[in-house]
Amino acid sequence: MLAALIASFFYTAVAAPEVTGAAAVADAVLWGVNPMPPATQTRDLPADVQTKLAEYRSRQDVFRTALKPAPNATTEEREVFAKRVGVERVIFCLFPRRDSAKIAASYASDADLSYEWENEARPPRAEAAFIDNLLRDLPQPWLAPYLNLIAGHRKLCASQMEGPATPAQRDEEAAAARRQLTRARDGGQPLIRIVAEHLLTTGQCVDR
Repeated sequence: MLAALIASFFYTAVAAPEVTGAAAVADAVLWGVNPMPPATQTRDLPADVQTKLAEYRSRQDVFRTALKPAPNATTEEREVFAKRVGVERVIFCLFPRRDSAKIAASYASDADLSYEWENEARPPRAEAAFIDNLLRDLPQPWLAPYLNLIAGHRKLCASQMEGPATPAQRDEEAAAARRQLTRARDGGQPLIRIVAEHLLTTGQCVDR
């Protein structure tokens, strides 16, 4: 009994602080694994962002995935599938359009997603390269701010992770990330803007 109480106290003492503000929005939008946090964690954000957060949470409540898991999937395949559903949910919630559910499912099913990065630059580089190729001839221009945000974030992370690259190449990758995040910030979607600003200000990869 005493050991359990000590363990409980230790866990409480070392528990990570609650993520709030732009960082909380970034965690939800960049990964899609967690739902958008409640209003108590984002109350310090601007009014236009609050409006979009309320809309996002409302759409989050009615979201239903159109994706189907593979039968007899492995543990890794199930985790990648969960990431695909998360991406689908983020796009659906960010863009209240009649075609957003269809486009969200289509993109999420095709996107290059990795099981784990393990601090290795190759997976985020591959995810960014897939998006850059899609952006060259994107039939849905309204999706571009989201795609630029994700690709810019992945490049930022890759520039800070392990893998074969010279310091000059890492600097160029970080510069390319900033350029793409700036396009995302200026794309007109308030939630994407606040996440892009957070990444541009901190210069830090939001890893998972």
